[in-house]
Amino acid sequence: MSALSVRSRREAERHIEALRERWGEFEIETETVENDPDFFASGVELFESGVRGGAAALVRDADDRVLLGYHTGDDVWGVPGGGHKPGESFEETAKRELREETSVEIELAGVWFARLRRFVHREEPEQRGYLLNVFFLARPADGLQRADANDDDEIARAGWFAPPAWPRPVLPDIESRDLPLPN
Repeated sequence: MSALSVRSRREAERHIEALRERWGEFEIETETVENDPDFFASGVELFESGVRGGAAALVRDADDRVLLGYHTGDDVWGVPGGGHKPGESFEETAKRELREETSVEIELAGVWFARLRRFVHREEPEQRGYLLNVFFLARPADGLQRADANDDDEIARAGWFAPPAWPRPVLPDIESRDLPLPN
């Protein structure tokens, strides 16, 4: 096992433990992705700079509507979120990303689930690392808020939708999971 694998896995586990201490138990799913050498190197650079993954939030309002953003790169609707910055908590990442992508201020209510992503060098599979993506449950901080996509490169538009009347196409995380109400 590579030094990166051990260090990044320990970092992910440390963050999971801290999140569970604050928010209680939540599901952790794992996935493995093979990266070409350049993309793998960029993942290593991100980890070495202090990036630990990303965060997003499932935001529900008082009318039981869900805030979704249209992700231009993937041409799909999903929960807003994005990359962790060095020095931020995952909670801070989720709040910042929601504000940047949708103009909505949120209050976190728990962790919906987390995804532990193992990234593997395609040509040298013994080289690998881990990043954590945390999906929070949240509500608008000031009651009903209008959702606007900011000048964000990833989100073209944002809006509130009542399940199951989702816009199309929508990410599988939205349709395949129970959507709990935040506390």
